[in-house]
Amino acid sequence: MNELVLSIKNLSVSYGQRQVLSEISFDVKPGEIVGIVGESGCGKSTLLKAIFPKKASGLSISSGSVCFGQQDLTELSQREIRGLCGKEIGMIVQNPKASFNPIRTYRKQLIETLKSHGLYQKEGVEKQILEAFKKLNLANGPEILDSCPCEMSGGMNQRIAIALSLFLKPRLLLADEPTSALDVPNQKLVIEELLRIRAYTNTAIILVTHNIGLLSQIAHKAGVLYEGRLVEWGTAKEVLYAPKHFYTRRLLDAVPKVRLQRKTTPRKAAEVLLKLEAVSKEYRRKKVPFLALSQIGLEVKAGEILGVVGESGSGKSTLLGMIAGLWDPTGGEVFFRDKPMGTKRTKADYGRMQMVFQNAAESFDPRYSIRHSIHVALKNLCGMRKREARDRKINELMERVGLSPELADRYPWQLSGGQCQRAAIARAISVEPELLLCDEITSALDAPIQSDVIRLLKKLVEETGMAVIFVSHDLVLVSSFCDKLLVLHQGKCVEAGTPETLIRNPIEGYTKRLLASAGMDRSLRIGTD
Repeated sequence: MNELVLSIKNLSVSYGQRQVLSEISFDVKPGEIVGIVGESGCGKSTLLKAIFPKKASGLSISSGSVCFGQQDLTELSQREIRGLCGKEIGMIVQNPKASFNPIRTYRKQLIETLKSHGLYQKEGVEKQILEAFKKLNLANGPEILDSCPCEMSGGMNQRIAIALSLFLKPRLLLADEPTSALDVPNQKLVIEELLRIRAYTNTAIILVTHNIGLLSQIAHKAGVLYEGRLVEWGTAKEVLYAPKHFYTRRLLDAVPKVRLQRKTTPRKAAEVLLKLEAVSKEYRRKKVPFLALSQIGLEVKAGEILGVVGESGSGKSTLLGMIAGLWDPTGGEVFFRDKPMGTKRTKADYGRMQMVFQNAAESFDPRYSIRHSIHVALKNLCGMRKREARDRKINELMERVGLSPELADRYPWQLSGGQCQRAAIARAISVEPELLLCDEITSALDAPIQSDVIRLLKKLVEETGMAVIFVSHDLVLVSSFCDKLLVLHQGKCVEAGTPETLIRNPIEGYTKRLLASAGMDRSLRIGTD
């Protein structure tokens, strides 16, 4: 019988007076991959933080034990904790940018990490790092090493963080949503690399994810968390094919599925809200020009939902940023209701277009509560002067996006990733925009909440005539509700059309590869994210 890598017995975890996890018990063997799924706020990330030797601020273990081999992780000295973190127990956090100092180069930070674990060798170390980058589809490795995290997309930062964690080859790897910021081809590369490392080093992996498709591909065992309790546990096959708990069945029912024959309601001729004419964007990295977008043209009508897909770094977020007015185009023009947006936008212009960012927590000021942030939007952009009216509106908005109104009084860092994302959606729709820009807004959400958000967007479109541009790396998701689809590759639009046309009859080779990599479990019809 193999010695257990990890043994958790009757673990209960609290933040202050609030209990988050209750009576959690399970074991992990060497080389075993354990998947943990559950809705946003159920305690998935808290579970990983309780296992990791260096505890997060405010977290306390109320009862139970966490044993790594023969060591009880709840009774370690600071010296023992430092010896375990990274090299013995690694962690990939949900927010990839939190892994790095945003203004220091990757080269400095990676070397510093390797030195702290006694793994740095001046000769050959850079070659090994570049090989690790290459396996995760990180091209131009030397250029990346001399870049800073603030210059990279969320997906790029996530892959670099994963490369570093795997480079240390820990005995136990805690992975918190490692693929949520990645497009489908790069999800596949990460999965392959995780399996390769496990095969060579016998590393055990605890994978927290809302990606049921990923769980079905690589997990040996699976657990379902619901309201802080482990309500289902067994082999991945047992949990996914023969679920016993009602919540597990609800999770599986909510996974997006390809729908090529959707019921459509005839629409009246709608006016064009947004128009882009030959829009390009060039950046400079170390004084070297980099073309992020090239000659993009598109139209979005009132009541229309446009899906934009492509690999990480293809220019999706840059496109939304220019439409929102965060950056000025290097070439071309952005028109809204036939008015050129230019460099000077009015308050009304910003109110008509609202953006929900990929990393919701970073879009809020951490010093203020969610309620205060929405108060500011309602006061400045809607002219609501009475605090009582704003509070009523905020409570309605929170319920509308599936959150308890009391969560509005918390700070962004006190919410889970999914809760924070829904709060960001509430703030965006509070000013009743005509165009909503969504940058990977469902990537941090579990399937039921993801489904709820999509239903909410569709309802808003039907009720208000609002248009939506929905950026995602999930082809299955966008095919299920978007009216049109635009495929970006290396800053260029390579194909556009209805989801039905692109999925059934793709023309470009890149679109075909993107579709091929978005495989689904045929019996469960599981989506990619």
